[in-house]
Amino acid sequence: MNDPVPSALPPQRILLATDLSSRCDRALDRAVQLARQWQATLHVVHVLAPGNEGSWPTTAAPSWRHAPTTAAMAERQLRRDLGGDVPGLLLHVTEGDPAATLLDAATRERCDLIVLGAGEMPAQGTLGHVTEYLLRKSPASLLVVRERPHGAYAHVLVGTDFTAESRHGLIASAHWFPTARLALMHVLDIPYKSLWLDAGHGEELARMEMATMQSFLADTPLAAEVRAQVLPLVEHGHPEVMLREYVVEKEADLVVISAFRRGLAFHLLVGGTSRRIVPAIPTDVLLVRAPA
Repeated sequence: MNDPVPSALPPQRILLATDLSSRCDRALDRAVQLARQWQATLHVVHVLAPGNEGSWPTTAAPSWRHAPTTAAMAERQLRRDLGGDVPGLLLHVTEGDPAATLLDAATRERCDLIVLGAGEMPAQGTLGHVTEYLLRKSPASLLVVRERPHGAYAHVLVGTDFTAESRHGLIASAHWFPTARLALMHVLDIPYKSLWLDAGHGEELARMEMATMQSFLADTPLAAEVRAQVLPLVEHGHPEVMLREYVVEKEADLVVISAFRRGLAFHLLVGGTSRRIVPAIPTDVLLVRAPA
C-alpha cells in the first residue's frame, strides 16, 4: 500500500469517555482493542458532577481507615474494568460539564479519536447531548460504539458523496482497518423520482452514477490491490436508510462517514446528514474528521 498522508494514519491518541456504567463497557472494550491494534496512547476520561470530589461519608471509622475520594474510587473501578495491562494508559477523573470537559481533555491531550458508547443516546433516532456536542465541535474523529467487539473490524461500509472529505474517509478506512472488507456506498436522494424518471432514463442515470463512482475510486490514492477489492454501491433513497439496510443484510460491523468541523448553523440550515445517520445505524459508526 502507498504510504498514507499523515492525516490518514491510524490515531495515536485515543480518548475514551465513560460514566463507569455498564452501557459504556462495549466502548471501553473497543477502545482498548484499537489502542492495542494501533499501539496508541489511551486516555480514559470520567467526568464527575461538580461538587462530587469529596470523600465518601464515614461514621466512627477505625483509626486505620482513610476514606477514599470519589475520584479515587472511580479510578479503582476503571482499573478493574480494564483488566489486563494496557500500554500507554492514562486515567483522568475530573469535574465539570461532561460534553465541554471531554472536548477540553481531547484538545489538551491532542487526541485523534474520541470513543463513546451509544448508550448515551436517549432514544432511537436521537442524539444525546454529549454526542451532539462532540459531533459539532470536536476537531477529533468520533467513534460511537454499539456492538460488543470480537476482534478487529472485519466489514466496513464507507459512505461517500464524492467530495474531498469523503475521499479522506475512504483513505482513512483503508489505512486504519487494513484487514477489513471495504464497501463504498453513494446514496442519491431523488424527490418524486417515480413521477419524472421513467425506466429508460433511470437506467441511464444509474450508469452515469456508477461511472462517477468508478472515477472517484480511480482518483483516490490507494494501492491498486486495495482499490480493486472495494465494492462500489450506488443506491437511491435516504442515506441513513440505505446504510442501515446494508448493515442489517450484509452484517457490516462499522459504518464510516466523513465531515469537516462545522457549527450549529450548518446543521440547522443544511440538515446535518451525520446527525441522522449516527442514531439510525444499528452498528458502530465512525465520523472521520477530514482536515480543513
